[in-house]
Amino acid sequence: MKIITGAALLSALIVASPAAANDRAADEAQLRHIKTETWPGFYRNQDVEGLSAYLAPGFVNIAPDGSASERAAEIGWVAENQWNPTNFRYIVDRIDWFGPDLVMVTGRGLSERTDEQGRPCDHSYASTNMVRRAPDTALGWQALASHVSGTRCVVRVED
Repeated sequence: MKIITGAALLSALIVASPAAANDRAADEAQLRHIKTETWPGFYRNQDVEGLSAYLAPGFVNIAPDGSASERAAEIGWVAENQWNPTNFRYIVDRIDWFGPDLVMVTGRGLSERTDEQGRPCDHSYASTNMVRRAPDTALGWQALASHVSGTRCVVRVED
């Protein structure tokens, strides 16, 4: 027979409770909105202040080639560059929880661009973002890390 400690039982009840499930659903809705609307909006609008508040002080971005850049470089890029790809959309594929305050958001960015030769193409990439709950911040969450991979630009074939 298995003995369940009081703390384990309480944890199980909290996780299984409808209130906890509703809170998680609300958290996931907020995280999806941040990832699909708010975060891209910081780049699109060159919102250095918003991005600065959202990226945790130790934020690290890992590029497709494996190189890493820190928070200051990301904020500097946004301050100096316009970013507004045609028809950009981000699709959240999954949200994995590593405790009540730490999540990994995985998905795909899609847009229309031109390749290095100036040909129209469908651009895509995969990304994984570690995000922690940060109740003292404007969004209530902060990004700890981002990793982009699988970047490609498939040239559109004209009919």
